[in-house]
Amino acid sequence: MHRLFLKIFFWYWLTAWGVIAIVLLGGRLTGMRQVSAPNMYATVAPILAEEAVKAYESGGPEAFARFSQSSNGHRNEWQLFLLDGSYKDVLSRPLSDDGLRVAHAAKDGQLVVFRAHIAAYKFVSSSGHPYILMLFLKSDLRRIGEMVWGEGLPFSISLILLVTLLCFWLAYHIASPIHSIQATARRVAQGDLKARVPSSVSHRYDELAALAKDFDSMVGRLDSLIQTQKKLLNSVSHELRSPLARINLSLGLLRNGVSPDSDDLFQRLDRDIERIDLLMGQLLTLSRLEAGFSSGEREDVNFAQLVEEVAADANFEAQALGKSVSPQTTGPVILRNADPHALRSACENIIRNAVRFTRPGSDVQIVLDVDRTAPEPWALLSVRDHGPGVPEDSLQAIFQPFYRISGDGQATGGNGLGLAIASEAIRLHRGTIHAENLRPNGLQIIIRLPTANDQASRGDELSKPEHSASL
Repeated sequence: MHRLFLKIFFWYWLTAWGVIAIVLLGGRLTGMRQVSAPNMYATVAPILAEEAVKAYESGGPEAFARFSQSSNGHRNEWQLFLLDGSYKDVLSRPLSDDGLRVAHAAKDGQLVVFRAHIAAYKFVSSSGHPYILMLFLKSDLRRIGEMVWGEGLPFSISLILLVTLLCFWLAYHIASPIHSIQATARRVAQGDLKARVPSSVSHRYDELAALAKDFDSMVGRLDSLIQTQKKLLNSVSHELRSPLARINLSLGLLRNGVSPDSDDLFQRLDRDIERIDLLMGQLLTLSRLEAGFSSGEREDVNFAQLVEEVAADANFEAQALGKSVSPQTTGPVILRNADPHALRSACENIIRNAVRFTRPGSDVQIVLDVDRTAPEPWALLSVRDHGPGVPEDSLQAIFQPFYRISGDGQATGGNGLGLAIASEAIRLHRGTIHAENLRPNGLQIIIRLPTANDQASRGDELSKPEHSASL
């Protein structure tokens, strides 16, 4: 983390100084240009040129030399040249090539500047002779050095501190949230699933805040899954304890000899073994669906035909209880690239659950339709019973494994896995499932499945289970 902080800090620090250097030097490294009023130099140049020519014409080269020395003072920041009409210095000093270029570029009454350290102004005296006043400033780097380390030292120190503080703050602003997320990740790795990124990070309103929120969401999901697994283990152990105890008791009685009611003991053994087998099969199915594994068979499924077949089987069982199941479909509904076994399991568990809870003499109503209002059509399946319904706060919980509602008016039986298996099977097909209470009574479960389900399954990429457990 410190390496990242230093990288960010030095990167922005060097970048800031690079920008400052470009700004300071960029304007001074440009080519030749003309300067006009109201620029101060363009205003002062005619006055300075007139005085220099007067000094030369009245007193000769010596007078011009004294004028140049007096105008420059003791700082020696510049050097004055006065050129005659032949572009020769009146003091017979040599000119550089750049100086000659600037002199030839100067025109009457115009100030020409070359790279901010050579200036030329062409002037015609009252006697009619043309002159060119040349001004040579010190080297840019030397002037900048004197400005930075001389009189401008306090300013330079302030600028260095300001740039350093800004870069330090920027590096800390970026690296600090990453450090907080990393520290939280270490706590999670040590088993603390209640650890969360500090709220100060999620309130930044940037990408790091989004990362912190996603990280907290991931940890919360992991915590929920682990708690669910713990509850699942407790529920499984509870479900297995009673039939196993009865099996042990029956075996103990059989060891002591065949009793008159041995047939009843064998029937109990068969029921308990069947119950354990059913439970194990449902657990394997649920585990497979939660992991995203399908049966390995993918095909186009006529969902309407599948629903009608499941409804017919459920109606046969319901009639023995004085109930009925009536399906209503609007024609073939084709689901592309679907798992028929997972869909059948979902429909069987939902419809049989409705048959279990609906009142005697009532009818379980099944309606299958197609929603064509969306960009792509969706299959809509609703299953309605006439039972007592469920509490409003349990409408989502009933799709969790081993969740059962106890209370007046609630039917008994079942182990709370049917709707969980249905929910995972629908999720595997990129569909949705939810429950809602009806008035005056009853519960309705609604399933939405995409008909063009080309991306619905990962089953094409996943292996087939070793055996398919019965539901």
